[in-house]
Amino acid sequence: MSRTGNRAQAARLRAREARLALLVDRNAQDQRIEDMVAAVLLAWEARTAAAAQVEQAEGEVATGLASLSKEKVLVRDMAAMTGIEEAVCTRLLRSPAAGDGSREPAAGSRGDAHAAG
Repeated sequence: MSRTGNRAQAARLRAREARLALLVDRNAQDQRIEDMVAAVLLAWEARTAAAAQVEQAEGEVATGLASLSKEKVLVRDMAAMTGIEEAVCTRLLRSPAAGDGSREPAAGSRGDAHAAG
C-alpha cells in the first residue's frame, strides 16, 4: 500500500507542478493581452484626436477657399495655387465650414467651363 500511496502522491505532485506551469504561462499570456489591448486603446485615442485635428484643419481650409470663391477665384486656380486637388477643393467648398453647405461653389461652374476650353 505504501508503494501505491507514494506513486499516487508523486503523480499528484507532478500534476500540481504541471498545472502551476500552465498557470504561469496563462498569467504571462494574460499580461501580454492586457498590454496589447492597452496599446490599441492608446492608439485609438490618438487616432480620434488626430481625426479631430484634421476636421478642424479642413474647416479652416474650407473657410479660406470660401473666401477665395467670394473673390471669384476659379476652383481650378485655387487648386493650382494651393496644390489641393480640384475635387478636394470642391468638396471643401460644399462643406458646412465653407458656408451654409447648400450651394454650389461660386467658382465651380466657371472653373468647369474654363477647364473644358
